[in-house]
Amino acid sequence: MLEVQIKTKLPENCTLATLNGIMKSCIVKVEGFAKREEVVKVLLRVKGENAWEVLEKLPSHCEGVSISSKEAKVLIKEHTCLVAIPILESGCVITGVDVSESELVWSIICDDEGFIALLENLEGVDFELIYKGKPSGKDEITYREEEILKIALEKGYFDFPKRVKLEQLTEFFGIAPSTLSEILRRGQKKVLEKYFGKA
Repeated sequence: MLEVQIKTKLPENCTLATLNGIMKSCIVKVEGFAKREEVVKVLLRVKGENAWEVLEKLPSHCEGVSISSKEAKVLIKEHTCLVAIPILESGCVITGVDVSESELVWSIICDDEGFIALLENLEGVDFELIYKGKPSGKDEITYREEEILKIALEKGYFDFPKRVKLEQLTEFFGIAPSTLSEILRRGQKKVLEKYFGKA
């Protein structure tokens, strides 16, 4: 079994780009992909203070449901994706997609045969292979760690000088300062270990 990450440019008029603009202050996780003929459906989990607002701004080819005041699920019902389709047709499993303003990073699980099929199917697609190795799993950043790190970054906790203090963040998350500090340190350690290639 292999874990593979590839980077592609964000296609023009891509639904993920549109949603990325709407969901800017939320944590978005891809929970699943399905393909029927040349159409891909994508299920997203959205978490953040304004998750309910996201549902009001969804384009017509998306459907959403609120799970709680800070969490929602969004289904992209029709998406013709020039990258997802070849990945799925290779027999690979898409475990996640990180979306930025100009690029996508696809996390994929496959076997050796699927990897060869993936490379063949992506012929003609501008992509960069950024990781190929054994699945890591245990040192992956958790959903909660990612949420806290992202919001701390957005609110200026890591700026110099800090725009927000730990105590202000604890009020935002509703947890004790010691707990928040521990989650921040644990998340930072995992991000740094991944960046520097230590496992």
